[in-house]
Amino acid sequence: MKTKHKIADGVPSSLKRLTSKGERTRTTILDAAERQFAARGYDGVSLRQIMDEAGVQMGQLQYYFPSKEEVFVGVLDRRIEEVMIVYGRSVEELERLEAAGDVTLRVIMRAVMAISRAWLSEDDIGRHRYLRVLGLSTMNFNQPEYVRRHSRVFHPLNNRVAAAIGRLFPDVPEARVLDAYHLIEANLLSLYVNIDSVLARRGELRTGEAVERMYDELETFLVGGVERLLRAPSTLGS
Repeated sequence: MKTKHKIADGVPSSLKRLTSKGERTRTTILDAAERQFAARGYDGVSLRQIMDEAGVQMGQLQYYFPSKEEVFVGVLDRRIEEVMIVYGRSVEELERLEAAGDVTLRVIMRAVMAISRAWLSEDDIGRHRYLRVLGLSTMNFNQPEYVRRHSRVFHPLNNRVAAAIGRLFPDVPEARVLDAYHLIEANLLSLYVNIDSVLARRGELRTGEAVERMYDELETFLVGGVERLLRAPSTLGS
């Protein structure tokens, strides 16, 4: 049985049974909200802006999503199942390679980066926006509970990746391995948010080839950085 990964538990709008027309309207609202949140972040967007972007009336918007928080949860929630399936396959392949004795830090890095590399390299702008919204919300210092719920869905797979790193460095304390994993995660989240500006500083537009080159460079950077961090004596408290 496929496990469902939902963060909108208890949200009334998620319980409504919709007609095909209702589903289209709901999708239109979520597409509009995703565009707005990706451009301005959660705090910079109002329900009225989402309403105008979607071309619906406020009553229609609030029928599906009574609050801005519920719209935001809907934006995050609708892609989570796909993300978890693809990420899960990457982690399973990593563990298969590890069992065969073929795992390296670079192999681990590729497993972590696989889904965002693929999504940012392709032409699906909705996936680009989802990653940007995810990055903006996750890096927000004052994360609301619904963002933390979304993040917690990833924890079991993230922990398996961190454990694989730890097995490559068996003499390194677990806390230090987790520090290294969190630095990997922070670099990726920053890239989700800033990829276009980083490419612009290089005089490049976002194309599949440009994204692939950037990911190759980031992979090498992170492999070298994590290797150096975990091989070096701890400087904590110095």
